[in-house]
Amino acid sequence: MMLLVLVVVFTTAATAAVAVTGGGVVQNSGVDLPWIVAGALAVLVLYPLFRGVGALAARYTLMRQVEAMVERHLMALQRRRAQLVTLDAYGEPQPERWDREVDYFIARQVEPQLTKAEQRALVRTHDRVAALICRLVEAASDEPADAVSFTDDMTPAQYEQFCAEQLRRAGWTARVTMHSRDQGVDVIAEKETVRIVIQCKLYARPVGNRSVQEAAAGRAHEDADYALVVSNNRFTPAAEQLAATNGVLLLHHRDLPRLDAILSARS
Repeated sequence: MMLLVLVVVFTTAATAAVAVTGGGVVQNSGVDLPWIVAGALAVLVLYPLFRGVGALAARYTLMRQVEAMVERHLMALQRRRAQLVTLDAYGEPQPERWDREVDYFIARQVEPQLTKAEQRALVRTHDRVAALICRLVEAASDEPADAVSFTDDMTPAQYEQFCAEQLRRAGWTARVTMHSRDQGVDVIAEKETVRIVIQCKLYARPVGNRSVQEAAAGRAHEDADYALVVSNNRFTPAAEQLAATNGVLLLHHRDLPRLDAILSARS
């Protein structure tokens, strides 16, 4: 398109630069034709440079947009990463589901907020954008060395104690219930006037509906303000739907240090 415009401009300028007499004699109209040609060639040379500068600017603003969107949805991204990155039988991380989640986040949350130029930049740098999101979420998810005490060989009872300890470190008064009288509640925690009940699920598979039902029943029995299901794994779609209906929070244990902020967001 730009080349067509240049051809039109050049033709117009050349026509204005010369005049043809009736006898076929070409007369100069006062405009130096070589300078017109040189100007056109300069535009042809500089145009790719201008495009390159525009592309760099769009890429820069794209990365800043991505950083802002990650910051806005950081807790949700941290939760999904913790749920989706699992270890195989040899202890190696399996990031495939998390990679798909990052692509989903880009398509649903990032891309609709971009300008046309930034969307073109996204097409060219999609892998770099995905890598940036992963780096930002991973950096924010790093826990202090003294807070990392979860291990895959925990027993369910140890996992309950671990969850209670995470809440204590966050300023909650938390205790593990007696299993013979737990009424579907593993941990009860309080802070000021807020009382919560928690189902702790150390699972090798996604957590289903039953845990959500038990947490909701435990909330009613304990007259609690909130019911939580906390797990090292993710939740089934059916469990997520039931939790949304019953007002039960589904969390990864890494969310517990930030529980105050999560509850405030629901208020």
